[in-house]
Amino acid sequence: MECIQPQYEELVLEFHSTWVHKEGKFEQDTAVSFSLGRQVYDMNMARFAIVSRLYTEEEVKRPEFITSLRGAYSQPRDYGVGATELRNFWRTISDQPFAVTNLITSVRNPIYRYVLKILSTTLVGRKFGENKANWIELFILMCRVENREMNLATVLVDSFSRGRRGSSLAGLDMGPYITQIVENLWVFT
Repeated sequence: MECIQPQYEELVLEFHSTWVHKEGKFEQDTAVSFSLGRQVYDMNMARFAIVSRLYTEEEVKRPEFITSLRGAYSQPRDYGVGATELRNFWRTISDQPFAVTNLITSVRNPIYRYVLKILSTTLVGRKFGENKANWIELFILMCRVENREMNLATVLVDSFSRGRRGSSLAGLDMGPYITQIVENLWVFT
């Protein structure tokens, strides 16, 4: 998860303006689609996981890559958790009731607060509201705390698919992750 690569404005804008994620198409070659360097890339989630450097070729061949949890959703989905599970988890870590705005400062364990803060400013990628734990962040923490297998590639895909957060002056969204993809696809050559 090291993201120390530089960001390239033109490539980030091209990626975001062409990004398409087709939910439910996990194993199909059109699960995600985007353009980089004026070339269109279509791929399944396993290929995207490798290209984004979240998983190796060997790791995506494991059955757990396909069967692990993929996210938190308001409607029931295969390989997903719902609001009830997130609400129950929230009760175990916070003194406040589960709500639209779950404040990280209400989390009792300082390590969990720290992890949620890191997630809100890195993998989930938003510029404002860093003290609010959203469903993606709670899902990641819940999986780690409860030792449940999750698919990190689908978490990144959800982050790319979310609407832009922050003002028009906010920095480029997820730029270092896009640079990793650019390098793995040999876009610079």
